[in-house]
Formats: sequence, structure tokens, C-alpha cells
Amino acid sequence: MLKKILGVYEAPRPHWVGNGFPVRSLFSYGDHGKALSPFLLLDHAGPQNFTPTTARRGVGTHPHRGFETVTIVYEGEVAHRDSTGAGGTIGPGDVQWMTAASGILHE
Repeated sequence: MLKKILGVYEAPRPHWVGNGFPVRSLFSYGDHGKALSPFLLLDHAGPQNFTPTTARRGVGTHPHRGFETVTIVYEGEVAHRDSTGAGGTIGPGDVQWMTAASGILHE
């Protein structure tokens, strides 16, 4: 079965998520929700080098509800902690799948 291509879009310029990392939003629900449902968004956080510091980086504690977040790490590490008490660091080749269900806070 062939599918019709609805459009080809350029990704917008990267934007910062908190002070933690720059991302490029490949698509978002607000722009293409009807065509992409059930997906909400797809962000790519490319390679980024940070100068060593004692200051914390990240997005701070924020809520998610009613959707799932999938994080895939190709290089480097991503630390995570949430209101269920779960947390850890994922590295190259690791996948984190977080089900928000009725609500969760994470950073």
C-alpha cells in the first residue's frame, strides 16, 4: 500500500529546553497534530559540549500527564529523577521509556 506524502518540512532552528540542552523540534503536535496523531512531538538534542561547572543544568522539575516519553541516548549521558522515586543515568545505547499516565513530576 502506498501512502501519500503530505509535505516536506524543514526543522526550525534549535531552541533551549531550560538551561539543560538545545533541541531541534522535528515536529510538534501544535503544527501537525491531525496528521501525526498519536505523536505529540519529536525533538533531537544533538551533540553538545559543556564547560565543566558545579552549577546544575537541566529543565528543573516539571509535570507530564497522559503520554509517554521515550529517550534514546546515542552518545554521552542523561540523568533522570522523578516523583515515583525512580531515577538514574542512561548512556549510549540505552532507552528510557516513561509512562506518565495520571501524572508524574520529573527532572
